[in-house]
Amino acid sequence: MQRLARRLTISALVLGAMGAMGAQALPLAQAAGDPPEGTALTIQSVPNGLVADVSGGQMKQGQTILEYRYNDGKNQQWWLERSGAHYRIKSNVDGAWCMTRAGDGDLAKVVLGSCTTYLAEWDFQVLGGEKYRIKDPNGAYYLHVWNETEASGRELVTRANDAVGSQWFLTGLDVKRRPMPADPRLDQVTFLTTHNAFANTDEGFWGRFPNQSYGLRSQLDQGIRGLQLDIYPKGGKVLMCHGSCWGNERTFASGLTDVVGFLAATPSAIVTLFLEDYTSVEELGAAVGQVSGLSAVLFRPDQAGVRERGWPRVSELVASNRRLLVFSQRGGREGFGVMHDRDWTVENYWSLGTAGNDMACYSRWDEVPLSKEEPGFVRLHVMNHYRDIPTEGNAAADNGNKLRDRVQRYCGPAARRKPNYVAVDFFQKPEGNGGTGSLLSEMNGYW
Repeated sequence: MQRLARRLTISALVLGAMGAMGAQALPLAQAAGDPPEGTALTIQSVPNGLVADVSGGQMKQGQTILEYRYNDGKNQQWWLERSGAHYRIKSNVDGAWCMTRAGDGDLAKVVLGSCTTYLAEWDFQVLGGEKYRIKDPNGAYYLHVWNETEASGRELVTRANDAVGSQWFLTGLDVKRRPMPADPRLDQVTFLTTHNAFANTDEGFWGRFPNQSYGLRSQLDQGIRGLQLDIYPKGGKVLMCHGSCWGNERTFASGLTDVVGFLAATPSAIVTLFLEDYTSVEELGAAVGQVSGLSAVLFRPDQAGVRERGWPRVSELVASNRRLLVFSQRGGREGFGVMHDRDWTVENYWSLGTAGNDMACYSRWDEVPLSKEEPGFVRLHVMNHYRDIPTEGNAAADNGNKLRDRVQRYCGPAARRKPNYVAVDFFQKPEGNGGTGSLLSEMNGYW
């Protein structure tokens, strides 16, 4: 089969504003004073990333499934209308209905009610960065997250002053787009990533539900810059296996050697590995220690002060030759440069479902919402986009406009920014301008 090498170039992304019933889905301005009026938005909890939701006519703390469009089964969109010195929070499905209080006071239930009552009036206290506290004008009672860990179906209430639980983002329905700097930081760029990169037909996964067609080095040569790898101990070695090891799989050390060799041959490339890790610290450390030249290219965010100073610019990584990042789903491996992913990234739950129609985007880790913010530090956003059962036909259907739509209107808004890594099956599908390479080029035109 003839295979065409794919190159990822950078171009600008131009998308039209999304139309909506009621308010228009226009980009939100940076909160510098009053909250935005007449603009479709979600009211998203700062502690857990969930959104205010109407479920069966009752107001709930946002559902786990975040959907940012009409007629998708959730009523999660609102718009603000000034009412004298206050605001009404109006349903974007029917503007006659508002987010109201059942009464004034501590632990008053928040309900969907008529916009004509004074109980539909709220004050917004600006916290900066599109963060607000939403207050009962008649007392020091605030719209409150019942439980600061991610959970669905919780009732919304007003509560006395709470500095954390009462903080909310006003999040637009599309990813905000800013021009890409000439020399971007690592957290401003996006890399195409292969799910189960080792499970490819080139390297022996025929008949075993392969996720990719090309071998690891070929993937890198074609523009892939993120590899998701499953690693298991077997027979005194660490193998790249899928679910269980048959015994004839490649070792992790050999795959890592491919990566280091590619970096030596491509001095401008930056590569990231994501390990679904079933090894002990000692087993992984021994495998990593077999790879010649690894330490010279490994970037250590813990030693580089990333949490204090932010991610380096791409040019700085290239100039220092520290161009490989490795994250594991297990901690305790930092001593040899493998970072615990929950400390440095956010990541959505992976499955599109068997039919490929589950577009919801929510965190795979309850304690790390996709929208998590920390002072001076931006986590790298990993977006998974693949089905339970991989086929080239499914990937062709999923990796085109569906992927573009999910980036812009589902995962992007849930995380409040575009992904830094987009992980897919059979990355070469679909062929042509609507494929993954085209999307990544567009995404690297903005941040």
